[in-house]
Amino acid sequence: MENEKASDGLYDAWRMYGLPTYYPENKTAVSVDVLEAGLVFAIAILLFSFVLVVPGIRGKERLYMLIRVSVSVFIGSVIIVANFGQEWEVAHVSTKTQYKAFTSEEINATIGVKIGLRSVNITLTGEPKEQLSEYIDYNERFSWSDMWNQGRIGFGPFAGQTSQEFRQAQFKGLPYPILWIAEYFTLDGERIRWGRNYRQAGFFCHICIWLAFPLWILSNILFFMVIRYGAYFLAMTGGSLLLGNLIYATLRDGAILAIPFEDGVLNFSFGWCFWLTLITGLICVILSIVIVIMDWRFPSALATFFNADILQDFEDAVEEKYTVGEKPHKRFSQDQATENSEETERLREENGGPTPGNEDESVYMNVEVKPVYRSRAASRFKVSRRKPKAAPRQRGVSNTITEEDEEADTNGDYDVPPAPRIKSDHPSVKFSKPKSKHGVYEVADMEREGSAAIQLGDVPLSEM
Repeated sequence: MENEKASDGLYDAWRMYGLPTYYPENKTAVSVDVLEAGLVFAIAILLFSFVLVVPGIRGKERLYMLIRVSVSVFIGSVIIVANFGQEWEVAHVSTKTQYKAFTSEEINATIGVKIGLRSVNITLTGEPKEQLSEYIDYNERFSWSDMWNQGRIGFGPFAGQTSQEFRQAQFKGLPYPILWIAEYFTLDGERIRWGRNYRQAGFFCHICIWLAFPLWILSNILFFMVIRYGAYFLAMTGGSLLLGNLIYATLRDGAILAIPFEDGVLNFSFGWCFWLTLITGLICVILSIVIVIMDWRFPSALATFFNADILQDFEDAVEEKYTVGEKPHKRFSQDQATENSEETERLREENGGPTPGNEDESVYMNVEVKPVYRSRAASRFKVSRRKPKAAPRQRGVSNTITEEDEEADTNGDYDVPPAPRIKSDHPSVKFSKPKSKHGVYEVADMEREGSAAIQLGDVPLSEM
């Protein structure tokens, strides 16, 4: 009696011999893909956090940011979920079928098959679930993503992952419909290679989808820097998704996979993962085209939408334009030259045009220098290699631009046309053109001491 009283207590209910409470085994089938649900939940948290920030933004930028974030998160979520999703191909059938091997008992059940990039998922649900004194609800997965190897024929240690898991399912005594479907993916001979085809299609398709992920990240970064480059990477993102769809639809195509049962046939068709990836790829390509056109026609409005500085697409440059005066000018000596531009202009007007025997030894050119914004897409190499129009050929003067001239030109800060090369035994050379077009070129020999000063427009070179 004392021992019985000692064993009685507040926490002694349903306990035997002092052991912890025992509960019977309760086997339940997997009702949801945990990885897929976790990815969706993480994306929902990310989108919700951005929505919380939206009220703190003023004006139209609030709407612009909501659109940008929603579209970007949608594209990223499709890339991730479709990569790990299990419904690239689906098939369902309701039929009467044999329940287990070596028995003649049959059940009414719904059989479903979902094929992903990494595995095939088979479900068996009784109608009703309580049949033959059992709760019929099974969900089994057979994978092939372990090293993506086909393996040897058979079910030994060097066989493929799908074949090994099929043999384990046989030892477990899984229902006959599940084993019957799984066996189709273990065959590998003649044209019966469904397991090999789906494995190869999933391998190359998941590589293309993973390629789209970093391209999507780069497009989001570039949209805040150079919008046009962001559109290019968005187009490559859509191209990678479309390429993945094309590869999957091509490689899995072979002998038609149709699994017969007593009251129906399992015929496979593309699932929502395939169609969602295809639609998202088309959306990315279309959006990139629209953005490029908008950047070409309405750059300011597009920069406002993306909240980007439009000047980031350009760089500072200096544009220099050289022209020859319409009227020829008579030379004036170096002693008459002055640093005052007004005095220079007065002397030029007094002296008038050139006369025979009194040729000018200075170069009179008008130069226009102004700062400009040049698109970063323009090639600096092409600009620096641009050649000026050569003057008419004269005896003793070479108008050809040599490699020495090009090297001297590229060493400068700006793209200045090189001066014509002059023979040393000519103190001055005159280039004549029709006066109605370009007036007169007059070049001084800068190597001779006491030569006249070079004047560009109205400003002597000494003042520049």
